Amino acid sequence: MNILIASLLLYGAVAFLGQLAWRRRDGSLKGALQFSLVQARLVAPRIFFAVLGAGFIAALVPPELVAAIVGGDTGFLGLLIASALGAVTPGGPMLAFAVGGAALEVGGGTPQIMAFVTAWGLYNLNRTMVWEVPIVGRRAALQRLVVALPLPLLLGLAAGQAAALARTFG
Repeated sequence: MNILIASLLLYGAVAFLGQLAWRRRDGSLKGALQFSLVQARLVAPRIFFAVLGAGFIAALVPPELVAAIVGGDTGFLGLLIASALGAVTPGGPMLAFAVGGAALEVGGGTPQIMAFVTAWGLYNLNRTMVWEVPIVGRRAALQRLVVALPLPLLLGLAAGQAAALARTFG
């Protein structure tokens, strides 16, 4: 249901912006459509292969293994493992979210996958080493990492508590 609401909001926003661009009658609509086509050509293959790769992971990794490592019953250790896996997962959001979604489908716990995705977003080692350290320096990158370090664990714990409350009152 949430995906339906989010999709409808997105579609409505795009329709609204498209109408604004069309009313300007200055080529904004044509420019936006051309830009969108270029972006779609760049992103579509990545999305396809990220989803395909996540499908292979879901098909090849035994659900028992996923459940044993990052399942809902793995507790704090599962959050730590999921955070570590998120930190070392290469690639962009198309891959990270697809892997997280595949893990959820085959037995990953919501708190653990939240920790995985959050760790990937906050302190992905590839991105940190390739971009952040050379640009802002080792000291600033390390300070940010130290501050960000507990966040995936805290969000995973919060997700677990929210799920428990939902089961209690839902």
